[in-house]
Amino acid sequence: MGKTEVAESTNPITQWWNLTTADRRPKSDPSRLVTVNDLPLYGEDAPARPVYFIEEEPLPLQREFATLRKTWEVEYNRIAERFSVIDRVATGAKKTACKVQHYVEDEWSVLPKAGAITLGGMAGFVLGMRRGGFGRVFGSATGLSTMAAFCYPHETVDLIRAGLASMRAEWAEFQKSPAPIAEKKPNLSPPK
Repeated sequence: MGKTEVAESTNPITQWWNLTTADRRPKSDPSRLVTVNDLPLYGEDAPARPVYFIEEEPLPLQREFATLRKTWEVEYNRIAERFSVIDRVATGAKKTACKVQHYVEDEWSVLPKAGAITLGGMAGFVLGMRRGGFGRVFGSATGLSTMAAFCYPHETVDLIRAGLASMRAEWAEFQKSPAPIAEKKPNLSPPK
C-alpha cells in the first residue's frame, strides 16, 4: 500500500490534478471585510470629466462616394415617383439585403460569415476564369476581401486606418535623405 501511495504522488497526472484543484485563494481577513452597505453604488466622488468630440478624418474616396450616394438618392426618388412598382421591388430588396447583412454581421454567426466569404471567393474565381491564372487569383482575392469587408466592417475600417497610418509613416521615412557615408581619406604621408 505504501508503494502505491508513493507511486500516486509521483504520478504526473495526479500531481497536476492536485495542483489544479487545490484551493489557492488567500484566507479572508475579518478586519478587512466590508459590508454591502459600505460599498459605493455610484462613482459620486469622481468628478465628471468633460467629453470632447473629435471628428475622425474621412477614409480615402469617402467624400466621392458620399457625392455618388446623394446623386443616386435624388435620381432614384425621381424615378420612384413615376414608377411605383420599381420602388416596391427596390424597397423589398433593400429590406432583404439589410436583414441578410444584420444576420451575417451578428457576433455569434461564424458559419454564415464563413459561408459568405467562401461564396465571394468562389464567385470571384468563376468571374476570373476567362482572364487566365492572374484573373482567377485576382478575382478570388477581390471576392474574398469584399465579402470579408461586408462581414467584418469595423475590423475592415480599423485595418484600413492602420494600413494608411503605416504607409504615411513609411513615406515620411522614405522622404528623409539617408545620412552620407563617411569615406576614409587615403593616408598619403610617407611611412615612418
